[in-house]
Amino acid sequence: MIGALAVGGALLIVLGWETVVQPVLGLLLICLAAALRPPRGKVSQEQPVLGREDAPRLFALLDEIAESLGTRGFDAVRVSHDFSISAVPFGLRGRRLDIGLALWESLTPQQRIACVAHELGHFAVGDVRHNLMVRTVLPLVHGGVAPSADEAGMLREQAMAASPRSRLAEDMAQATGRFRVDSALSRWGLWIVSWPQRQLARLVHRLAASLAEETELRSDALAARVASTEAVVQALECRGLSGVVTAELRRLAVEAGTFGRAGAAEGLWQKVAAHAAGVSGDMAHPHHGVGMRVRVLREAEVRPAMVAPDDVAVGAVERELEPAKKAVAERFIRDGVGVGVGVGR
Repeated sequence: MIGALAVGGALLIVLGWETVVQPVLGLLLICLAAALRPPRGKVSQEQPVLGREDAPRLFALLDEIAESLGTRGFDAVRVSHDFSISAVPFGLRGRRLDIGLALWESLTPQQRIACVAHELGHFAVGDVRHNLMVRTVLPLVHGGVAPSADEAGMLREQAMAASPRSRLAEDMAQATGRFRVDSALSRWGLWIVSWPQRQLARLVHRLAASLAEETELRSDALAARVASTEAVVQALECRGLSGVVTAELRRLAVEAGTFGRAGAAEGLWQKVAAHAAGVSGDMAHPHHGVGMRVRVLREAEVRPAMVAPDDVAVGAVERELEPAKKAVAERFIRDGVGVGVGVGR
């Protein structure tokens, strides 16, 4: 579609050069194609990003999971402190696995395979939310037309500013009245202008959400075929640990940052894993939608694991992740950034 817009715009400009309307329409089509083009296949370096040369054993395991699902693997792996594991498309055909260590360290190796298999399952079943057009249009329709908080504050100060030659109370009252009227008119104007944008965003979300439940169930079934039914069920149930694990992670980070304990970054994730193992039976707040998905898995045929790495392979993968885990822990302790929860499905 983007190519068709660009080619059509170029033809209108070239073939209709003698007219006025056709070149203008062609230029508009080219600008629209440029706005809709997907972002370049670059991965943000804010968190550690691993390529195949950085973690060959990890990517070999990911490729094995992808091959068992009949799809291709990942082009990059990004490691963060979040409580999530998710697959993210980027560029035209790029795929990135986001490993949130708060969740990764709470899982057993087989449960991690279940999470990765589920995420790859979304690609295998053709999840519309990974469609290039959907993920290109959504940021545009969510772009918003309202001013940012800083811009709104600046506009408020300008509107309420009294005359520089006077500080009389009536000047301030008049300025306040003008601001209220202008604000009301601006809000109505922005509402009218942004109405088509909001409707388009609602339509896109509705079309994607209509297939979301079926997609999740099909991805669960594929993950059960790869990692075993029991591993998928346990991985789903582990999402209920998000509150207690992230709270413990914050506590450990504050403790390390306050007392400046040496080696805190190296032992942070081991402590998180131990805490998760100790509270695994106290999941007071299950992840949204888990109950129904677990019930469907329990009622289906029990599947054994197709991909089950041995201790040697698991150890090799952990050693490859160790530098990234240390870097994430050091940054989290230093900056005290918040923990994201539940990005992965």
